[in-house]
Amino acid sequence: MGHHVEHDLRSPSRRTLLGAAGVAGASLLAPAGLAHAAPEEVLAPPPGHAPSRQTAQALALQTFQRINGVEVYYGKQTSPLRNWSCTAGFYDRLQAWMRTLSNWSAQAGHGAVRSIGSAGFYVNKSGQHGAGTAMDLSIVRWAGGRTSNMFDGDHASGNRTRRRRYFAVEATLRSHFRYVLDGNYNAAHRNHFHADFGGLPNRRLLHGSRSDTVFMQAVCNNFLGSGIAVDGAWGSNTQREVTMLKNRLGVSGDLQRDRGKVNQLLKGIALHGFRDQAI
Repeated sequence: MGHHVEHDLRSPSRRTLLGAAGVAGASLLAPAGLAHAAPEEVLAPPPGHAPSRQTAQALALQTFQRINGVEVYYGKQTSPLRNWSCTAGFYDRLQAWMRTLSNWSAQAGHGAVRSIGSAGFYVNKSGQHGAGTAMDLSIVRWAGGRTSNMFDGDHASGNRTRRRRYFAVEATLRSHFRYVLDGNYNAAHRNHFHADFGGLPNRRLLHGSRSDTVFMQAVCNNFLGSGIAVDGAWGSNTQREVTMLKNRLGVSGDLQRDRGKVNQLLKGIALHGFRDQAI
């Protein structure tokens, strides 16, 4: 969050291509019947994403390639796996989020989450990324072929199904991370979600938060057909439509104070989004 660094995720790096070629060559040279035993290739993260030994020790960072068994690739790539770093506490939160994403999307008829793409976790910069407590999410893939593609701007897709699935994924993130920035927040996040540890466990929906407001405005437009401006200003039109959203989902209470009600609302949004249903 804050000073965000854009990364080129469009194509594999030369190192990635050479690494993939090396694995392919090794499999061709392996004796018959042993190719399957070749070690899995895991590359270092992109430049700036690998902490120094001193930083890793100071922040108590851990290395991973999967979250709750789900493979994590760079950007839109589907190979090879890479090493990523974050704190142990943040990794625990990532695993809890992945369980929620898998469970809620499965309830809506999606297959298992097969892989995700990321633009980074720990990154050598200031803020939550530099603390090892942030994730940039660029794509989610399910078994069976469904995707939610932040990198290609699904928040503004001409396909309503894709837009609803995008906001369903965002609802799962908001159920675990206090700060979530999406494609409606600003242009810098048009191709990924940013989610971080800031302010946990306070997961309320605040009228004074641009992040929270544009999310709710976009949800009302895509699930209620509200037609309100997605401008980050929580005015009377937004309040009217959010009240209607709450009523239709059977949610009562103050979303600025009651975290339990917020999570109830988020689950309702997610299930309708994954099912491509109006609210």
